[in-house]
Amino acid sequence: MAQKPSLLIIGNSNVGKTSITKLLLPNPKDFKGKTGKNPGSTMLIKTISQPNLQYKISDLPGFGYIKGSSRRREEHTKKQLVIHIEKNYSEYFFSLVVINILRIEDELTKYHDSKSNTIPLSYELIQFIKEFKLPILVVINKVDKVSDFHKNRIISLFIEKAKTYNIFLSPLTKIGESGVIIPYIEFSAIKKLNLDILKNIINFHLSKKNK
Repeated sequence: MAQKPSLLIIGNSNVGKTSITKLLLPNPKDFKGKTGKNPGSTMLIKTISQPNLQYKISDLPGFGYIKGSSRRREEHTKKQLVIHIEKNYSEYFFSLVVINILRIEDELTKYHDSKSNTIPLSYELIQFIKEFKLPILVVINKVDKVSDFHKNRIISLFIEKAKTYNIFLSPLTKIGESGVIIPYIEFSAIKKLNLDILKNIINFHLSKKNK
């Protein structure tokens, strides 16, 4: 029996990766992964597979913003992710880079505005996945936590600053779009906002992999 292809879900700590994983599962109650408010609660690389799911999901640990964690621990986690993806990237048919909209401004201030020689963690993740030519969808999560005005302002800021790092983002308008522009969707794991769109684009890339 052919091995199932894998969906990569990656992002910094406490962006909602595990919550999104559960939304994609046919039987979420059978999933024993950790979710919660504590950043860094998912510390191991987990591969999830269920009989009625046509693909596996790799929910990778986040790094950055882990309260009480040492820099050495964060660097170890980051290295672990790099090694895993370098070794297994050929198994992935699609990747979700999950962003927490509530953290975008702080991240840009810390790594872009205050230190011009550093790169914000979210952009670093996107650049890293791009190196392996994996299709990417940026999932801007927790948009239900901000007003429409602030949501639009923050996302516009995120898109504009990304150009500094040769990352060009655009709203997902057509499933199957490809090229230098990386699509993104606004999302809420709690409200299940755009969940159908997310599932559709995952299935689109899965069908391409299976051809």
